[in-house]
Amino acid sequence: MRSQLAVHPPKIMQEDWVLSRQTLHAGGVIVEHHIQPPSEAEAPNGLTHHFLALQLSYGRRQIFRIDGHEYDGPLLPGETHLIAKSAPSFGAWETTDESLIFIIDPVFLQRVASEADFPSSDKFELISVLKTRDTKIESIAMAIYSEMEQKNWGGQLYIESLTNVLAIHLLRNYTSHPSKLKEYIGRLSKKKLQQVLDFIDNNIEADIKLDDLAQVANVSLCYFSTLFKESVGVTPWQYVMQQRIERAKVLLKTGNCSIAEIALQCGFKTQSHFTQQFRKLTSYSPKEYRDKI
Repeated sequence: MRSQLAVHPPKIMQEDWVLSRQTLHAGGVIVEHHIQPPSEAEAPNGLTHHFLALQLSYGRRQIFRIDGHEYDGPLLPGETHLIAKSAPSFGAWETTDESLIFIIDPVFLQRVASEADFPSSDKFELISVLKTRDTKIESIAMAIYSEMEQKNWGGQLYIESLTNVLAIHLLRNYTSHPSKLKEYIGRLSKKKLQQVLDFIDNNIEADIKLDDLAQVANVSLCYFSTLFKESVGVTPWQYVMQQRIERAKVLLKTGNCSIAEIALQCGFKTQSHFTQQFRKLTSYSPKEYRDKI
């Protein structure tokens, strides 16, 4: 598909090309799981967003031309390519292709760079990369893919934590002038920590976002998770999940609500996700726990 103007990545993929698609929004990143028949796509004047793709299937022959560089050959599961915004690109594949795609808003990446005190954060450029194997990207991507496969996503807090780590990794390793980002060592102050814990307790039924917690603590989004874990011993997502299960235990002991109602009151979107997480942390299903006490 040809375009005379830069376009948003999804617009170069016609709907009838895609055999299967799942989409997940995580702040400044859109994650899509694609299964596509043999086809091709082109953005001769580039895209409005950065585009990162992790190969999930064996691609017998794939052709990529990105910003003057070309690759013609197979792609193995776990290999990635990165297309920086505005970089002219062309891609074609000869077999049905399965991939996990990250569409990264440059404004989001700019914000992360600024908050991380990235040198020349107003001028940095992400670079395009053809066919590489990056175990860090693969690990983050597969953690998100695992959530998508279960259809019981751990909520925005978990997904946004992962995409935030991805953004920092890209800034550290895929810019025209890679630089060491500022490292935050230490903990949240007692006052800030208590404010965050109170916010979680008062909003346990809501879909708490990482940005919400960082704002309460008045700490950079980039480093909030690190500081929180140093202060509490677990990640923000793990702590919120623990608190939801503790709240559920109380309701199972003292209330007459159904398990489905308790799931909603504790911030779970589905009863099945509630049951899964409850069993994971207690070794019992909610019903078994209620019958036991």
